[in-house]
Amino acid sequence: MTSRRRAVATWLVGLLVVAAILGACTSPRDALGTNASPCYQALPVAAAAVHHRGTFQGVRLIDAQRLGSRDQLRAVVSLLAGHRVRNVCAFSYRGAYSFGQVERPLGHQPPGSSAPYAVVLVATPQNTLLATFVLEHQPFRFRHNLL
Repeated sequence: MTSRRRAVATWLVGLLVVAAILGACTSPRDALGTNASPCYQALPVAAAAVHHRGTFQGVRLIDAQRLGSRDQLRAVVSLLAGHRVRNVCAFSYRGAYSFGQVERPLGHQPPGSSAPYAVVLVATPQNTLLATFVLEHQPFRFRHNLL
């Protein structure tokens, strides 16, 4: 083997080693390492529901079976989705929202016609927008920030 071929072979082996190292830096699965990982792909749906307005506050993954003894709520979620729902991603945004400024508003219109929070419910893994609530207060703590 000539010195030129040896140099090219060494360069190619080095390139393969660098590619293998860089490939090892990423996980074979695209996950956040949290239980809210499935919500990552639903984020664009939620942002579109509030017309990309406001500040993202966080997300929470809700298992549809853990909606407790609220069979009516579980039935409404499935009815809104048009299919049986396994998980719901709840996204919270802070801004100034009215029913006319969000997609698929649901619930009571806030006093004064606007409120500081919008909570967007998206069925996952289908990424189907279920509803957007305009609220004075967040209904629960949003633990995970996807951004």
